[in-house]
Amino acid sequence: MITVQQASKILDAAAERLEPEQVGLREAPGRILGSEVLADRDQPPADRSAMDGFAVRAGDLPQPGRTLKVIGEVRAGAAGEELNVGRDQAVRIMTGAIVPPGADAVVMVERTEEDRESGTVRILERSVAGQHIRVRGEEALAGARLLAPGCRIRAAEMATLASVGLSRVTVFRRPAVAVLSTGDEVVEPEITPADYQVRNSNAVTLMTQLREVGIEGRYLGIAPDRPDRLREQLLDGVGSDLLLLTGGVSMGEYDLVAEALREIGMELLFHKVRVKPGKPILAGRAGRCVVLGLPGNPVSAFTGFAIFAAPLLRRIGGLSQWRNREVAARVLEPLPARPGRTTYHLVQAGFRDGLCTVRPTRSRGSGDVAALARANAFAITPGEPGGAPEGAVVPALFWNDPL
Repeated sequence: MITVQQASKILDAAAERLEPEQVGLREAPGRILGSEVLADRDQPPADRSAMDGFAVRAGDLPQPGRTLKVIGEVRAGAAGEELNVGRDQAVRIMTGAIVPPGADAVVMVERTEEDRESGTVRILERSVAGQHIRVRGEEALAGARLLAPGCRIRAAEMATLASVGLSRVTVFRRPAVAVLSTGDEVVEPEITPADYQVRNSNAVTLMTQLREVGIEGRYLGIAPDRPDRLREQLLDGVGSDLLLLTGGVSMGEYDLVAEALREIGMELLFHKVRVKPGKPILAGRAGRCVVLGLPGNPVSAFTGFAIFAAPLLRRIGGLSQWRNREVAARVLEPLPARPGRTTYHLVQAGFRDGLCTVRPTRSRGSGDVAALARANAFAITPGEPGGAPEGAVVPALFWNDPL
C-alpha cells in the first residue's frame, strides 16, 4: 500500500489541465478564468471627484473662510470640459464627475456654505491639492493585469470583466465526469430493497459532491457482476475526463472492476492506500481518462472523493489553488487512530474564540450514512498509535471549501 501523499502525487501527474474555451460574459459566473485580464484603459480614465462638493484651486484656500464664485456644475456622466476653474472660482461637482480643468481639489459639500442667490460658496476648511480626487490611473494603468488565470469567476471578478468591456471570456473547459455503481446487491433509491440488497446512495452522493464543485456529472447506472456488462459500461465511462466507480474494488471473488478495467486497456496507477476509511481505492488511466475506483461503503466513497477526486477536478479544471485546504483544529474529544493508516475522522467542526475546534461524531463505521449528516468536516490523524488526545491540534478539512 502507498500513503495518501504518494497517491496524491501520482494523480497529480496523471492528467493535464483541460483546454480553454470562450463563453459569453453572462455565462462566465462560476467558471475558471483561462487567461489574464488586462486594463483596457487607465482606471479611472480621468481625474474624478470622490465626493459631492465643490471643485476648487487649493492655492485659493490657504485658510478656512474664503468665499469663491460658483461658475457652474459638473454632474457624473458630463464631460465638464467647457468649465475652467480660475482664481477664486469654484464648480459644483458630484461624486464620480470629471474634475474640470484648473481645479486640483474637491471640498465636501458638508464643509461649505453656498449662497445660490449671490452665486457664491464659502469654504469652511483649508484645502490641499489632490483632496477628494480619484487621480487618473490610480487604480490601474492601461495594460496592467487585473485578473490572473486560474481564479474562479465570482461577483467581484465579474465586475472586473465588465469594467474592461469583455463580452467574451476565456475559461477552462469544465471536466466531464461519469459515475458508475457496481454490484448485483445495489438497487436504485426508489426501489424497495430485499434484505440482501442496498439502495444506491453512493451515486446520488457523488453526483451531489460533483455539483458542489461546479460539475454536472453523467450517471451511467448500476453495472451488474457480469464481466461483459461491466466492460460495456466501463467503455462508455472512459470517454470522460474522470470516471468515478463505486464498489467492486476489493479482493473478493465478485470484485471484478480491476480486472475489467485492465481488459479495456486501463493502466493501473495504484490499488490500495494507507487510509481509513477507503483502503481499497483504485486509480488508473485509460487514454485521457483518469479512473477512480472507490469502495462501496458510503462513508469510504464520500471520503475518497473529498481526498482524491475533488483536488484532481479542481486542478484539471484550471484552478490555481486546487489542493485541499486544511486548517489547524483543536481536538475536544480523543480521536483514536488505526496504526499505519492516515485516518479521516468524521467531526463537527466550528470556531471558539477564533480557534477551529473539532468534536468526533457518533459513527458505526463506513456504512453509517447517517453519520455523514452529523458531520461537516474531517479531522486527520497520522497512522501512529494513540491517535490524537483531547487538546491536541490536528489538520481539519472542511467539506464546503470555498475554493
